Amino acid sequence: MHLTVWNVPETCSEQDVRSFFERELGHYAKGITVYDAGTPNAHADLELDSEVPYVADAVARELQLRRLAGVALRVSAAPFDDEEPAPRS
Repeated sequence: MHLTVWNVPETCSEQDVRSFFERELGHYAKGITVYDAGTPNAHADLELDSEVPYVADAVARELQLRRLAGVALRVSAAPFDDEEPAPRS
């Protein structure tokens, strides 16, 4: 299962973002890919170690309540496991 996280602050490095999600997701973090770190288009793809669809929705709702460097995150769960997240325009 994948989540896409938007609104990642451009003040955060790739390591800052990775560390934040490793801490927040704990054992659910299977993979974390950060795109365009340090830019206004920074976002992350989080791969969850779960095959149960509701887990991604629950994690997405929980992450929506979190702030990274004072900025509220926007999180969406991918509707299908096989699809890649759409690039941000």
